[in-house]
Amino acid sequence: MRTIIIGDIHGCDQKLHALLDKVHPGAEDRLILLGDLFDRGLESWEVYQTVMKLEESYGDRFILLRGNHEDYLLMENLTFSQRMAWNGVGRRATVKSFKQHGAQIEDVRPFLKNKCQLFWRDESIQAVHAGIKADPIESNDMYTLLHDHDIVLQNQYCGPLTVVGHIALDFPTWFKGDGETKELLPPGEWLALPKQGVICIDTGCGRGGRLTAMIIDGDQFRMESV
Repeated sequence: MRTIIIGDIHGCDQKLHALLDKVHPGAEDRLILLGDLFDRGLESWEVYQTVMKLEESYGDRFILLRGNHEDYLLMENLTFSQRMAWNGVGRRATVKSFKQHGAQIEDVRPFLKNKCQLFWRDESIQAVHAGIKADPIESNDMYTLLHDHDIVLQNQYCGPLTVVGHIALDFPTWFKGDGETKELLPPGEWLALPKQGVICIDTGCGRGGRLTAMIIDGDQFRMESV
């Protein structure tokens, strides 16, 4: 069984389908989405339809992580500053996409409440949308897990290998956690899975960048982008 982790989709349904066609998730594979399904891109309603079908197809092998954009959507009493922040990162594009199909973005709340989780982990790797500052992963607060940028900007986390999105980079990158060492991860090349540090796979989808998947097979992994 492979584990396929897909970065921030941000309302780009055509890219999501192109990436799925490229990585060919199989019937026995595990599929993990790092969150930020919506906003910025023009196809948030279509992304929602695709994600619901993936959940139906993969069942327990489908994992959806809660991102900061899902967090905004699930908050029922946003402050003025939170609403302004959400508007600034693409909320209006999602409202328009859903409205074009006779729907509202609030329609997705029951699905997100039921399916979103704050993190995922197995024996050799873990995943979260934004950040981690302490081990075990459940000891971190929600702001760190969903909104924090320090894991990439400071490059100080050297615990168990953690895959994140949230911070758009030109290329997927491994951060060792020593404050300086980082390594760009070329697409299509099988590499040994690191034991520690952070791999960020947000490559700017929704604002002109690409959508990236990390395919893990045993103790090796590769990146694919569209």
